[in-house]
Amino acid sequence: MGNAGEGGIAAAEGWWERNFKNHLAALVFILSFFGLLLTASWSFGSETGPGREVFNVLAPLFGTWVGTILTFYFTRENFKEANAAVNRIVERLTPEQRLAETPVRQVMKPRGSIKARQLKEGEDENAIPIGDLTALVGEGYSRVLIFTPRDTIKYVIHESTLNRFIADRSKLVEAGQAPAGNLSAATLAELLSHQAGDQTIGEIAKRFVFVKEDATLADARAAMLSVKGCEDVFVTKAGKSDEPVLGWLTNSDITRDL
Repeated sequence: MGNAGEGGIAAAEGWWERNFKNHLAALVFILSFFGLLLTASWSFGSETGPGREVFNVLAPLFGTWVGTILTFYFTRENFKEANAAVNRIVERLTPEQRLAETPVRQVMKPRGSIKARQLKEGEDENAIPIGDLTALVGEGYSRVLIFTPRDTIKYVIHESTLNRFIADRSKLVEAGQAPAGNLSAATLAELLSHQAGDQTIGEIAKRFVFVKEDATLADARAAMLSVKGCEDVFVTKAGKSDEPVLGWLTNSDITRDL
């Protein structure tokens, strides 16, 4: 903003107008320096006489000129710095504005870099062992994503939900209500049908939303907030659930700047 104004003024001014003040300041500084030097040399060694009187009169004048020049340049630099600071404050976007101006493609994890369990054609998803899912947790991932063979998203199972299922099944084994090998033999079907509060894990694992590929983070946040408990947003071409996933954003990705 400030740069544009300064550029417009500089373009309207000629070479002489742009450099006159600098040349004048340099001339005054040089005259003051040599004037002070000459009058000092003239008055050196004489206690009385015109040299001493001239020095006493001109020395404060030269000092005032130099002080004026220094004040002008230092004040100008301070003003520029203050003006630049004000411009930075004015131009700084609010978190909501940053979300509205940031495309999801800039922040999302592309499909190719997402660690997930992808189902094969004809694979019985209910027979997937829990061990396949726990192996996907860690190394920066706190969710297990399960994709269909067509690359559409099927389930998002959070680590906390998975741990709750394992803890509940372990309690049954300790209480003698389930065989010792029950946990290691557990499958995705058992996980999804497990009750977690007033919902099954299968219902919780479906709490995600979609946005189109040209959406912004503000759009993604609005979609996420429209579903209670939702923490995952998937990007598809037109924002439809039956389209291949192009990218994925978590609640942390979206709200990092808020």
